[in-house]
Amino acid sequence: MIADRVLGPRIRMRNVCLDEGRERVLDAVSCEFAAAQWHAILGPNGGGKSSLLKTLLGLKAHEGSVEIAWSAAPDATGDRRDRVGYVPQLEPFDASLPISVADYLHMASGTRAQVGRWQPSEAVVEGLGTLRLDDKLGRRLGDLSGGERQRLLLLGALMLAPCLLLLDEPMSGLDADGRDATVALLARFRDAGGTILMVEHDWDLVRARCDHVYWLDRSLRAHGPAADMPSILPLMTGGAIGSHSVAVASGQ
Repeated sequence: MIADRVLGPRIRMRNVCLDEGRERVLDAVSCEFAAAQWHAILGPNGGGKSSLLKTLLGLKAHEGSVEIAWSAAPDATGDRRDRVGYVPQLEPFDASLPISVADYLHMASGTRAQVGRWQPSEAVVEGLGTLRLDDKLGRRLGDLSGGERQRLLLLGALMLAPCLLLLDEPMSGLDADGRDATVALLARFRDAGGTILMVEHDWDLVRARCDHVYWLDRSLRAHGPAADMPSILPLMTGGAIGSHSVAVASGQ
């Protein structure tokens, strides 16, 4: 499911501004996300976190520049490593849709096998087992829990063989086992060289697993190594952010 070597890109944003209607959602955001690292994006609701991911996906018209420095080296198949996997926020779902887990993975695979004749590859079977979904292949999507659907979306994203993962609260709805399996898979992706940008609210998870953290409240307020970042509570209450090795973002 995850290659031994993933060529994750570096991402650079310079003075990125985004308006939705009359509201400024992102205001002069300038930062750099290093390649082959797990980056966490934190901030208040309405702070622009999801909009930042959608901007990187090319889904939002914006001012300023976004540069994704893909590796020029080909992968084992000779293709350039410029593929992106995206997991959106957990949203309400129409449980009446007549689509099964196998149907969804068939579509995600991009193969042209006839409906009902597609068979998962060994890598997909491995991913289903890793994410505790191996007994769900014949189930309808509407029968899955929110956490199971979230894990399925991650599996679909990984089937694209991405080198960049953009994840919008991927731990939402997960139980302890599902969370542990997801975190282990993401760590494996990062350790192989992939780049991850993850919107997340769980500070303990961020500090334990991520490399770098960014506090976004329309503009970038602070960033630094996750292990050294002081408590984010003062940021939420408007107090001082402390020293440590955290950088206060100002006119980057």
